Amino acid sequence: MKLKGTNIVIDTAWGDSGKGKFVDVFSGDADLVVRFNGGANAGHTVVNDYGEFKFHLIPTGIFNPDALSILAGSVAISPLTLVDEINELREKGVAISEKNLLISEYAHMIMPWHIARDNLRESARGDAKVGTTGRGIGPLYADRTERVGVRMGDMLKKNFEEIILRELDWQTKLITLMDTEEPSPYLESLSPEKVLADFRAVQEILAPMIGNPLPIIWEAQKAGKEILGEGAQGILLDIDLGTYPYVTSSHPGVTGFSIATGLQQNDISRVIGVTKAYQTRVGEGPMPTELLGEIGDKLRELGNEYGATTGRPRRCGWLDLPSLRYSLQVGGVNSIALTKIDVLDGMDEIKICTHYEYNGKKYDTLPTADAAFMAEAKAIYEMMPKWDGATFGVKDFADFPQEAQDYVKYIEDSVGVPVEIISNGPAREEVFYRI
Repeated sequence: MKLKGTNIVIDTAWGDSGKGKFVDVFSGDADLVVRFNGGANAGHTVVNDYGEFKFHLIPTGIFNPDALSILAGSVAISPLTLVDEINELREKGVAISEKNLLISEYAHMIMPWHIARDNLRESARGDAKVGTTGRGIGPLYADRTERVGVRMGDMLKKNFEEIILRELDWQTKLITLMDTEEPSPYLESLSPEKVLADFRAVQEILAPMIGNPLPIIWEAQKAGKEILGEGAQGILLDIDLGTYPYVTSSHPGVTGFSIATGLQQNDISRVIGVTKAYQTRVGEGPMPTELLGEIGDKLRELGNEYGATTGRPRRCGWLDLPSLRYSLQVGGVNSIALTKIDVLDGMDEIKICTHYEYNGKKYDTLPTADAAFMAEAKAIYEMMPKWDGATFGVKDFADFPQEAQDYVKYIEDSVGVPVEIISNGPAREEVFYRI
């Protein structure tokens, strides 16, 4: 299945389902690869001929030398993290310049004060914490909504340092009011000398890559070129449609792509929803199918379920069809890419959550992803036939154990969206098109 036109890769749950791998695979057909939401709180793990990489900002399409990778204006960019990733890639032989990486001048920059505010606010929440990564994403988007902050295009201005110092002044006052510790552990990172020194260094590297990507995206669309949208996090973390307040601060679905690019649903050929063969979540918030015992631990170890950004162990459970149906609906998904089915090889039992029960009523689909509803909903399961043979590394769906084939068919029949692509191993080549 060669991708044609504009295609988007998103996650149908809470992230960590393997989007980075598919973007890496699909980007070989792409002319443009557009990262359209989130920031360095996201983590995409890619294994290819260059080695293993854990990306946080760089679009995974950077490995295609003929594609232009774009960081859209809706992405929260940490210039320090971005430069670290660029240097790592260059050291491993990947060429990066203004020829293959374009950073939107409209994207806001994560600054040290955002990280300080993020950690102070999360600490103040106590038991009500939302489980942020502490990377400053929420405070940046808050500033963006208030129409303040520093944008990437400011690096191109002669008074860039003046802009930083002006912003630093009031942000330092705000953090001083928020922080009750004496002395504050954050004030050293906010010293004008340190902040300016850090950003002078990154300005030299990033400035040639900063510009306006919108006309390039629109021209590519009109010319019928292949555009690949790369989402971060997952649908159930959407700021408006996710498990609020345990959500991210952006839109991980097709809506986020439209906001970032100006392209609308009728411009998009396919929305690929990456879905694990079981469920995971990292951080706080409800997860109706979570397994707290031996089986959950086994899934975690077999699947190496530890966050690419934080290293935190992921919570594991059985596949949740009600939340998947919801995500397919609100995410505009018309194609499923199923990952990690090989983790279920040899499991003693396999279940699928077919519906929820809440206040005596049955729900086949989430009516809302609100945290209060999901925390009280009871997951109802169906036992699935387990399989003894291996799916790992198998190149043809027909060679899967029959029970594994039936598992895949059960998923697509239940949600009404075809499973077109299957990943059954971590390597780039361990993926095949089923349809």
